[in-house]
Amino acid sequence: MKKIYLWVSGKGWTPFQYNELSELAAEFEARNIKLGDECKLGAGCKLGDGCELGYGCDVPKSLFISASRQAVSYWGEDVIKIGCKCYTISEWQKHFRKIGEAEGYSTEQMEEYKGYIDLIATMHKTWALH
Repeated sequence: MKKIYLWVSGKGWTPFQYNELSELAAEFEARNIKLGDECKLGAGCKLGDGCELGYGCDVPKSLFISASRQAVSYWGEDVIKIGCKCYTISEWQKHFRKIGEAEGYSTEQMEEYKGYIDLIATMHKTWALH
C-alpha cells in the first residue's frame, strides 16, 4: 500500500492509501489534478518527460520543519500543523503553552515551537494565498 497526501478543506493535508494511482481518480478529478503519461508519484517521485503544471496552477508556498519532537507544517493558509494537532496561527500563538503542556513538551521544547509559530505567522503575512 502506498500513501499520498491530498488537501481536504477544513481538514488540511489528509492521507489517502492506494495500490495504483488510478484508484484515486475521483479524488484527483475533484481537485482538478491531471497526471500525464508516465507520471509516477512515490518513493523517488518523478514527474515524467513533458509533465507540466498547467496555466493557472496555484501551488502555495509551504514550509516543513523537522523539529526536535514533532514535524511542523504550513501550506500557505491560516493553519499550522504540529504533529497531529492542527490549529489556526492565532490559536497556536495564544495556546501553544497549554497545548505543549498537555502533550508533555518541556519548557525548552515549547519555546522552540513558539519560535516556529512566530516565524510562520510573520511569513503568512506576506505568503497568504488570498
